[in-house]
Amino acid sequence: MREVVMPKILVIDDSGFQRKVLSSVLAGEGYQVVTAEDGEVGFEMAHSEAPDLIICDLLMPGIDGYTFLKMAREGGLDTPVLVFTSDIQKSTRDICMGLGAFDVLNKPVQKESLVPAVERAIRSRERV
Repeated sequence: MREVVMPKILVIDDSGFQRKVLSSVLAGEGYQVVTAEDGEVGFEMAHSEAPDLIICDLLMPGIDGYTFLKMAREGGLDTPVLVFTSDIQKSTRDICMGLGAFDVLNKPVQKESLVPAVERAIRSRERV
């Protein structure tokens, strides 16, 4: 019998608390979760771990979410990226979407919005 492998999600956030919360919710839904504490490590892991989805905080020291999206696009990374931010401005969302984000979700993250967004992003990749 074939073993079902659940999709792998990379969570990039400089907040250890946020990484723990997201990891807990996603693991509870059966996903494999790997984490990175900043954009630089996250970008390396995006290549080495080959995740099915990346969840990236927007405001981080060093490589922030905007820069991560630019690097992903320029580097040919086709993994969908969900951006999480406390910034609720439409202009912030528009910039992220213009840089290739699959979706932008507001913090604090609610399981009721997180899980459907994750499922949509992973399904979008399966259709490619």
